[in-house]
Amino acid sequence: MTAVNNQGTPLRRQLTGVNPFLAFFSILIWTSCAQVVPPSGGKKDTRPPHARKYQPDSAMVHFHSKQVEIQFDEFIQLKDLNTQLIVSPPMEKTPDIRVKNKTLLIEFREPLRDSTTYTINFGTALQDVHEGNPLTNFRYVFSTGAYVDSLQLKGTVINALTLVPEKGVMVMLYANLDDSVVYKKLPSYFSRTDANGVYQIVNIKPGTYKVFALHDVNNNYKFNPDEMIGFRQEPLLLTHNDTANFVLFREDVQTQRIRRAYQAAHGKIGLVFNKPVEGLKIRPLNYSFSDEQRTLIETNTRGDSVTFWYANPKQDSLMLEVSDKYRVYDTLRYKLITHDKMLSLRKGKKASLSVRPNVLRSPFDLETPIKFEFDNPVFDISTLASGKFVLTADTSKKNLFYKGVFAVPAPADKNRRFYTWTDTAHVIKESKKYHLTVLPGAFKDMFGFFNDTLRLEFKTQELRFYGTLKLNMHAPAGDYVMQLLDENENIIRESKLKGGQEIYYEYLTPGKYRMRLIYDANHNGKWDTGNYLRKEQPERVLYNTQAVTIRSNWDQEVDWYIK
Repeated sequence: MTAVNNQGTPLRRQLTGVNPFLAFFSILIWTSCAQVVPPSGGKKDTRPPHARKYQPDSAMVHFHSKQVEIQFDEFIQLKDLNTQLIVSPPMEKTPDIRVKNKTLLIEFREPLRDSTTYTINFGTALQDVHEGNPLTNFRYVFSTGAYVDSLQLKGTVINALTLVPEKGVMVMLYANLDDSVVYKKLPSYFSRTDANGVYQIVNIKPGTYKVFALHDVNNNYKFNPDEMIGFRQEPLLLTHNDTANFVLFREDVQTQRIRRAYQAAHGKIGLVFNKPVEGLKIRPLNYSFSDEQRTLIETNTRGDSVTFWYANPKQDSLMLEVSDKYRVYDTLRYKLITHDKMLSLRKGKKASLSVRPNVLRSPFDLETPIKFEFDNPVFDISTLASGKFVLTADTSKKNLFYKGVFAVPAPADKNRRFYTWTDTAHVIKESKKYHLTVLPGAFKDMFGFFNDTLRLEFKTQELRFYGTLKLNMHAPAGDYVMQLLDENENIIRESKLKGGQEIYYEYLTPGKYRMRLIYDANHNGKWDTGNYLRKEQPERVLYNTQAVTIRSNWDQEVDWYIK
């Protein structure tokens, strides 16, 4: 075939008379400048693998094979099989599952139960090799009996206090109806919740079951007291496809114990318990404390962490007996950090009491008490008339500190590291600058150290910065706890209610707020968790459906109807 140009003239006739070396050189330059582009691969593969052949077939009855082979239309791989695989009912020995090219191999390592429908769910573990497209919730189902069970149970699992969906929680069905079954036996059927807290158990045999939701931390299919659990009050009679929802909670730990004990510093021993303590007692065994050797037991807000303070013991070691109103927990022994050792660690620095007022935050919120925080417990404080506390406005020398009230802890108070001054006369005004001075010796801690001079300047927030919320509660008679939460679920305000009433929240920082209502069934003013063996569900919690937006210089009013 003769090549032809655009005008139809044969090319070899066009090249007649042309220097062959020049022609070859021109062709060489043209080909070297051309860009080599690999052939396009087309659209990205987004299709997951497809099962072509089962051996034995899926949904097989009278199944007695020890191995299953499933062939796919492309090369496959298994990813995160340990977390994705669900074999229901569970087996003592997980089947051996592996991939060979385009074939999935399942080999059972224990005898199968008679007349039982099995479901092997791979979640998202089964994927193609090239793009990692998962074959979501691929299942292989078979029955060792004459038919495949077909009932389903589905629902949701949420946190009992926050009402947030719980991911990765096991929902388990037991044909054994003993109360202890969740502690001792493997479930008859189970599934796990997805990111939305939704679960589905399929191929269930008709019958009556105990049903649980369990955050199975150690993956042993059994309930341990430190794990979260949810349960139905009564067994579930399953004769048709049904729904069961759960609230998940952690029980109060029944047996008290010391998790950690340590000497934090001179005169300071820390104790961490596995649950809040009641009536804690700490008694020295190797000597007695005199009046000059003050002691203090300080408990955190949760009640599960305690600091034992002691001053100026004459011994170089300490032996303590830790007990409560029920029993003795332990006997602790310490080689003490002495007073002289503590001073030597300061490397010549003067020993003094550190004072941190909350007015360091600027601008300072109106209607907020001035709080003084100390590193060590303070037992001695100067009176307001001593002149060691001075609070003045920027344009005046008048001492406003006299107008307020200093909240001094009572002798039995267990927290002496925080003292508050409250502006009872409302002498602190909006958008003004103030000067706070605390002179040396105003505070004295239990070790005999005094504070140094403290001089601070702060400015108060302007009134129009804040917003106000008026909440009209419409609720049946009963005891409730209302909590106003910020966007981080921190409790900003808390109120105890009896049925419907009006609540005013003033001086709120602009932002979004949620409201949480606790049905206080036992009338103790707090939320209480549940207990499985006592058949106690956690106290009911309700949130308002939408966040409330508080704006500066704006009054917001909300009606909340509770049925």
